[in-house]
Amino acid sequence: MTGAIGPASPLDRILGAVIDGAGAVAAVCGFALVLVVGGNVLLRYMLGTGSVGFQELEWHLISPIALLGMSYGMRHGAHVRVDVLYDRLGPATQAAIDTVAAILMGAMAVAMILLSLPYVQQSIGMMEGSPDPGGLPWRFALKAFIPLGFAILVLQALAQAMMSARQCRAALAAAASAGGRP
Repeated sequence: MTGAIGPASPLDRILGAVIDGAGAVAAVCGFALVLVVGGNVLLRYMLGTGSVGFQELEWHLISPIALLGMSYGMRHGAHVRVDVLYDRLGPATQAAIDTVAAILMGAMAVAMILLSLPYVQQSIGMMEGSPDPGGLPWRFALKAFIPLGFAILVLQALAQAMMSARQCRAALAAAASAGGRP
């Protein structure tokens, strides 16, 4: 990315590639989820049968979609944002708000990682699987997406904070050279 805020650093490109990779995994899981749900519907209503494992696979696919996709959504601006006052502010103020928001998002993601680790470690330690007969044996893998997804969100928060800080500096410099207000 180049432009008014300057060229992207190698770290920006690396973080972007990691987050886009996570988004690609989430997209593949989304496609797989459509196939699994369609298969479950066909099995149930056309063949009168079903599989507990196949039904549980839906939940196993939703976890990476949500936990890996949230960083991708943030990176590409697909998140929900309520802009009551934000649009009325100058570019430097907007960038400063975005920087603080990214730092807070990163702090929240770190807290989620720290809170989820004992839960995930316990699940991995007992090789937790489905309690249902015919269910999937990898529930621990599903739970492992919690700290992984939030770790990728920390990376997105870092990338977003760096970009917003560059935007803030560029907006302040532009305002100073024009003699205007940021």
